[in-house]
Amino acid sequence: NDFKTGAHVEFKNKGITIAYQEDPSLPAIRNSKVGDHALMCLVFIPKNCPPGDDRGRIYTVTNLRTLESWTLPDSQHSCGGA
Repeated sequence: NDFKTGAHVEFKNKGITIAYQEDPSLPAIRNSKVGDHALMCLVFIPKNCPPGDDRGRIYTVTNLRTLESWTLPDSQHSCGGA
């Protein structure tokens, strides 16, 4: 993963968070290591989405080792987007 241009973080529970460009969240992600325990909280669900389109959910993740957090979406586009 090239942390200069973004980040893609996958979790054991199959959840993901994505930043496609430089983002204030990147230092917290850079300090995380594979195997760190994390608390992942759903903080936003888009409304009026087409059936079956679950994109655009936003999560706040806290790394329980570093106690650093980031808030990012689960996809590049929200539901109904490209």
